[in-house]
Amino acid sequence: MNERPEAWRRVAAGRRVAAGRRVAAVAVSVTVAIVAVPVKGAIDVAAGTDLGFIPAMAAVVVAAWLGGFVPGIVATVIGVVTEAYYFMDPAGALVVAADGDRLRLVSFALTGMLASWLAWLRTRAEARAETAREESLRQGARAELAARRLEALQALTSDLAGILSIDRITDVLLDRGAGALQADGAAAFLVEPGSNVLQAIGWRGYDEVRARPLHEVPLDLPMPVTDAARTGEGVFVESPDAFVERYGPSLRRLGVTVEPHATAAVPMEVEGRRFGALGFTWNGFHDLEADRQDFIRAIAQLGAGAFERGRLLEVEGEALRRAEAESMRLDLLAEASRTLGMTIDYEATLRRLAGLALPLLGDLGVVDVREEGRYRRLVAASDGTLAEAAAVIERNPVDPDGSGPVARVLREGRTEVVRMNEETFLAAARDVEHAAGLRALGARWSMVIPLRAEGRTLGALSFVRREDRRYDADEVSLAEELGERAARALENARLLRRMEGLAERERRRASEVEAVLAAIGEGILVLDPDGSIRSSNTAAVRLLGEEVATMEALLDCLLEANGERPERLALGAAEYRLANRPTAWVEIVSYPEPAAAVGAGGSELPTAAVLVCRDVTAFRQGQALREAFLSLLSHELRTPVTTIYGGASVLARPGSTLDDAVRNEILGDVAGEADRLYRLVEDLLVLAHFDEGLEIGGEPVLLQRLVPTIVEQEHARWPEIRFEIEIADLGTVSGDTTSITQVLRNLLSNAAKYSAGGGTITVAAEETLDGVVVRVRDEGPGIDPSEADDLFDPFYRSPSTAKMAGGAGIGLYVSRRLVDAMGGRIWATRRESRGSEFSFFLPRYEGVPDLEE
Repeated sequence: MNERPEAWRRVAAGRRVAAGRRVAAVAVSVTVAIVAVPVKGAIDVAAGTDLGFIPAMAAVVVAAWLGGFVPGIVATVIGVVTEAYYFMDPAGALVVAADGDRLRLVSFALTGMLASWLAWLRTRAEARAETAREESLRQGARAELAARRLEALQALTSDLAGILSIDRITDVLLDRGAGALQADGAAAFLVEPGSNVLQAIGWRGYDEVRARPLHEVPLDLPMPVTDAARTGEGVFVESPDAFVERYGPSLRRLGVTVEPHATAAVPMEVEGRRFGALGFTWNGFHDLEADRQDFIRAIAQLGAGAFERGRLLEVEGEALRRAEAESMRLDLLAEASRTLGMTIDYEATLRRLAGLALPLLGDLGVVDVREEGRYRRLVAASDGTLAEAAAVIERNPVDPDGSGPVARVLREGRTEVVRMNEETFLAAARDVEHAAGLRALGARWSMVIPLRAEGRTLGALSFVRREDRRYDADEVSLAEELGERAARALENARLLRRMEGLAERERRRASEVEAVLAAIGEGILVLDPDGSIRSSNTAAVRLLGEEVATMEALLDCLLEANGERPERLALGAAEYRLANRPTAWVEIVSYPEPAAAVGAGGSELPTAAVLVCRDVTAFRQGQALREAFLSLLSHELRTPVTTIYGGASVLARPGSTLDDAVRNEILGDVAGEADRLYRLVEDLLVLAHFDEGLEIGGEPVLLQRLVPTIVEQEHARWPEIRFEIEIADLGTVSGDTTSITQVLRNLLSNAAKYSAGGGTITVAAEETLDGVVVRVRDEGPGIDPSEADDLFDPFYRSPSTAKMAGGAGIGLYVSRRLVDAMGGRIWATRRESRGSEFSFFLPRYEGVPDLEE
């Protein structure tokens, strides 16, 4: 805002114009009076007569009219002198000879003086009128300036009314004040009660370098703002030179470059209590009259009121914040107690310790605890963006012999608040990676609290803050109280862990037997004296099919060989069938404890015993299979061997008179039984290889070449059977030529045996997406669908077809094992019309592309 009203500028301009007019009038009057001499001379010559004082009087009138009294007198004097010198006798001299001329000169002089006096009266009247006009303008200017200042004060009052922050009050006060006063610089200073330092809270128009030394100024140092704040009187220096002379030495003491300017500084006070000063500067000379000083004081008074209101609000807010902080502190302590009390597990307690009071006391929580001669570190972050830095810090536990703050707290047991910088980073870091992690965290302050219990330092709890705000006394007190509670919780968790360790050792000793029993593949049951089963291992539950709790429940799970439930367990070892699996057998051996008595259910077992259960199903089944195998084998081998032996004996008899037909028949029988014996031996050899672990290489096989050869060989054995082949172009399969030959022979022989009286056997092969399926179809009696899977079991022969042909029941079993070993599968189905279909699948060979015939 321009503080000077327009009216004042008009008054000043009028004065300058009037003065110019007066100077111009004097110059004109003198000029007119001088010019009148040659003009009169010329007219006198032209008219031939003396015009007298007419030209001179005209010059006097013009000079008096234009310039007033003085120009009129000057023109009169010039007229008298020129008339006497040029136009009266004697010419060229100022002496007048004739009395008439003297009288005329006196009359002219009196007339000129009169005209000048009249002009002076007119000029005086005009001056009074101009003065009155100027005064009117000046009064208007004062009123306008007062209105503008009042408007500025009202605007400042309005702006300050809605502001509660000291910083914002400072900004508005300096901006509005500097604008209203057209000041080049402004600054506000406050002084704390009992302090001897004036502290700058804001400024305008000064660069940072020059203003930095003025942030804090001693009150006893001569400066405009310190004088105003110390004395309570305003300081107004209009001249820059006077400012340099008065305050230059003080500015130089502060290291500030002295810049000449006018200045004004007034105290800020409310109800007699001074708490600061407000200063303004102008780069050149500046008029600081009384009304302007009052205006500056009014600005300062408004600012003081706003500052006082802001201070009261800050005090109220601080009290509220303290109340909230105390409430938060109590809530935090209660929450910490609850959190730490949720578990007394050592690991859980450590984890909870690291995250205590985040983010209230910091962005990162670190707990360092001593464990078995070394320190362990856990870190918790309040923000997921700090996870990487937290992980680096956690990987680098504290060095108790180091120079960092945590190491000092661990050694000395005292709380430390540290400002984090490069020096502290390097002191705390274990290596380059650790230092980089600390820098990446961007920490500004750290607070380290010792964890002490029973007079011992158990570790340290650290809080790290990225905000550049020092931990205050309340935060330190809160952290220390948290540390005390955390240390007690940690000590309790440690004691519990020790107790659990002792208990765990006892439990380990007590459970070693259970662990051994659980690891044993045989079922173990521990029987108590009251007939209840104290414990059972997994093998026992798996064997019995359920977990039994009493001896009666155990007896319910068992069957005698005759299918009846046993009344009691026999002493020693005994075998039983399982009620839920009649084909399964279990052997139970009892190992009694020394004390003996009659057990539950009348059992003669001691009331306390260990029962060992063994699954003997496989043994029984193996024994049965061996018996069946030996029976079948003796039968199957006896027939071909007898035939071969008898035929060979007849043919080898000396002096034999057998005709050719009989001889050929005997040779045919010997050859057929030899082939049968050969196939049986082949199957037995494969069975032997199964027990040793069968390995069949995956080599490429072309079935369209192999199948016809095998069918042709089988047709020679079964001339009465018609064989048909349905094979198109097939891809290469993965398998073994010998094994595939044996499988296909077994299937063809099986189909031929059950096609008595002739019939047709069809061998078909077709390609699928991932391999080839070979199908052998016959026109025999067919299979029972319920027996489709049983046919491939060892020594199994269908009761419905067993009498139609002999056999050991191992051909299909061997075929299934061979196909499985080659990565395929085999199955059997009943044909809809008549007969059966036995099929097997072999996968495609992936080693090389399919071969063409």
